[in-house]
Formats: sequence, C-alpha cells, structure tokens
Amino acid sequence: ASIAGRSAGGMSALAMSGGMAASGRYAASRTARRGAKGGFAGGVPWRVPIVRARTERAIFAPVASSRSTASVRSRRGRVSDVATRAVEPEAVTADDDDFLFGLPKRDVGEPLAILLASQFILFIGVGALLPALPLYAQNIGLSGSANGIVLSAPALAMLLLNLPAGKLVDSWGRKQMMMAGMAVIALSDLATSQCRTVAALIPARLALGAGRAAAENGDRAYLADLTDRFPSARGTMSGSQQAIQASGLVIGPLIGGRAVEAFGAPTVFLLISGAAFACTGGYSLLPDINVAAEREEERIALSMDMSVEEEEEMERELEAIKAASDWRVLLESDRQRVITAAAAANALGFVAKLTCIPWFATQALDATPAQVGELFSVTALLGMVSAPLSGIVADKIGLKAVVVASLAMCAAGLVVAQDSSDFHELQLCIGLWGMGTAAAGPAVNALAQESAPKGGEGEALTLPKTAGDLVFLVGPVFLGGFDDVLGSAGASLDIVAGTAAAAAAYALVSLKPMGEEDGDE
Repeated sequence: ASIAGRSAGGMSALAMSGGMAASGRYAASRTARRGAKGGFAGGVPWRVPIVRARTERAIFAPVASSRSTASVRSRRGRVSDVATRAVEPEAVTADDDDFLFGLPKRDVGEPLAILLASQFILFIGVGALLPALPLYAQNIGLSGSANGIVLSAPALAMLLLNLPAGKLVDSWGRKQMMMAGMAVIALSDLATSQCRTVAALIPARLALGAGRAAAENGDRAYLADLTDRFPSARGTMSGSQQAIQASGLVIGPLIGGRAVEAFGAPTVFLLISGAAFACTGGYSLLPDINVAAEREEERIALSMDMSVEEEEEMERELEAIKAASDWRVLLESDRQRVITAAAAANALGFVAKLTCIPWFATQALDATPAQVGELFSVTALLGMVSAPLSGIVADKIGLKAVVVASLAMCAAGLVVAQDSSDFHELQLCIGLWGMGTAAAGPAVNALAQESAPKGGEGEALTLPKTAGDLVFLVGPVFLGGFDDVLGSAGASLDIVAGTAAAAAAYALVSLKPMGEEDGDE
C-alpha cells in the first residue's frame, strides 16, 4: 500500500550547494530580524539556544583569566549552541498578526499548513486504496502469502534505502527529497495499475518503496525542523498531521470502495497516482528548510576567526554530535529501544489493516467492498478525533502516557474484534483499534523527534521508521501465511494484539523522562 504503512516524510557537491543556498536564504531572513550590530529587532531574540553551559562558563570566567582564553571558550560555547538551538514560545514576537493557529506564522504556521494540505490530498488517495487491496489480490489470483510478498516489496526497498535517504535528507534538503520521492511514488502507482502478475508487480512496488524512503524521511525531518522552531507545541503539531491524514482516510475509502465496484480494483491505483502528483505540486510550494545546512553555514562562519587548535576542537565536537546519531549508539538507550519497539508494534497494526482485517471482514462476515470502505472511513473518522486530542494530552502530561494508553487500546480492539458476530460489531472493535493507532502514531513520532540528537535528526529519525519498514517486510508474508496455514481469516489478529500489548508494557516499565537514563549527565 502506497503510504498507508506510516500513519505516518550522488550528488555530494550538488547536495551541499542546494542545502547551502537554502540556508543562505533563511540566514538572510534571520539577519533582517536582527539589528545592525548583531542585536535583535525589538529586543526579541530569534534563535534561543537551549544549551548554554559552555557559553555561560566563558561569560562568567574568572577575572584573572586572559581575554584570549575567554574568547576561545566563548567560540566553543557557540559551537554547542549552533548544534542545539531552538525557538521557545517567548522568543517569538507577541503580535497576533505573526501567529497562525497559535504558531509563528511565517516560520512555522504557513509551512505546516502547506505540508498538511498536500498530505490531505495524498491520503484521500491512500484511503481509496485500502478497500481495493484484498480485492485486487483476489482478482489476479494471489493467495494470502503471495499477496504478502507483493505488500512486502516496498518495505524491502525502504529497509535498504532508509539510511542513505536519511543522509541525503540532511545534505541535499528536506523539500527536495520529499518532491523527488513523491514523484517516484506517483509513477510506481501508475505502473501498478497496469500490472496483472506477481512478476510485474514486484518491480513496481520496489520502486514505490524507493519513493517512500525519500518522501517519508524528508517529511519526518521537515516536521522535526518545524517542531524545533516551536518545541512547546511538538505534540500538537504531530497530532495535527495525524488528524489531517486521518481526515483524508475518512473520505478516501468511501471513494475507493465505490470505484472498485464501478470500475474495478486497478482504477484505484490511478486515483492514488493522481493524488501523489498533486502532493508533489503542494510540496513545491514549501519554503526550503534544512536546519543541518543552516548549522553548517554558521559553523563555517564561526571558524573564520579560529586558530588551528580551535578548529580542531570544533571538529571534535561536531564528530561527537554526528556519532550520537549512529544507530548503534542510539540503541544503547532504553528510550530509543522503547521508541523502536512502539514504532514496530504500531506498524504491525497497519499491516493488519492491509491484510487480515479486510480479509476477516470479507471472508468471515461477507462484507462488500463498499462496507470495507465504510469500515476504514469510520475508523479514520474516530482517529481524526483521537489524534489531535492525544497531541494536546501529550503536551500537557507527557508522551509516555499517550504511548502506553494508545498501544493498549490497539491491543484491546483487536482482541475483541475476533468475536464479532456481525459487521456492525466489527466496526466498533476496529474503531477502538483505529483510535489507538491514530493516537500512537504521532506520539511515537513526537517522542522520536524529541529524542533525536540535534544536528543528526535526518539520520536518527530513520531508526523507528526502519523498524516499521522491517515489520512491513516480514509482517504481510507472516500474517498471510499464518492465516493460510490455519485456514481461518483473522486468526493472526491475536499476534498483532499481543505485540501491541507487549510494546505498551515495555514503554510503561522502561520509558524515562529525557536525561534520567542511567549514565545520562
């Protein structure tokens, strides 16, 4: 399924030149806000560093220290500030005209609005695809396990390409990767609409995975950059994204179910291809944001008046920042392991949405394509309500409570779904699961964004995404094969429910507040 698994974002010289050009335009915008002597217009700072320890030590150095020593310490402090800076709400002008939905209009609100509007169109197409998938597999004679292989092909490509895509997101640019990836998605879905055999489908779906690796990694990093500019609304912004996507999933299945009955399952792939092309156009309107390139430009400017020794010290600090985003280092943290497990459990729920849930509805309860579309629309409608509420709750009481509660809801909904005696009972059960998974998605994403090492967000955020992609690689084959062996549609729902319950328990026991893990300073 094109992008449904996420809800759920060569060229070295060209990459750096594109990123630096974007950075230069943004730096010019920041400079315009500052006074002629490096102050800030209206006395309000634009970028407020979170980590000030080194700078404070330089400012309050003993009077006996030499001026040159203080200067060195000050510059080293600025290196840390460049790597960890963010915008706090109080750092933004209080003029109401500069806000959009409570967010700084120009730098956060407007880009977020363009991003969400583009994804709304995309997810109408994604939603249209959901009721068509099991019928499309049946129309071309695929068994459950063969259909699983086709569904797993994009995940294989993403698993192989996530890490290099994350690096390109940091170097080439978020917007560029989002547009390129979305264009590939559109072309691959167009090709899928013409395929009638497994041999033809697999290359098309592998291309889809390549496009998703680029687009989704870019999207996640772009949203992380926006939330870094206004971190107090991190959960709300992630929840708003999930709500917009869910609203598209409310409309899409209704369209898809009726399109399948009227024109056949392949038609739906034309719909999602058109939606992806429209999303590409929307992404083209986004302003270039690449915090990594901005930081690099500031570091270069900072190094202009440094001695060789000072430059070497700065390089060591930058290498330490880069090393912190390495997967092996990240997985030494209980916090990152919880994020990875929660992302994998939520992804397995989406695999069930594409495989055993519609299979159970059509085989055990004789649901029609239109009814399956209605099932997913109701589920998305409930998710559209729960997602923003979970974001608000996360901002108020913390992400841990939302992650634990939402995964527990997912498990409960799927456990009781198997005992449904009619379609309406199934709607209630899957609705409960849908509310849980819609809340878990933005909570896990916000947790990953909050925990990503500053300066290596693009690479670090690929860890939970790769965990989800690995589940998408093996999950459809495993769940489809499990149902084939047992000869019972929906029997694999127990596995999905158990995984969600285990992830909720792990988060409850192991997830600690930032900075409180053993060994953290």
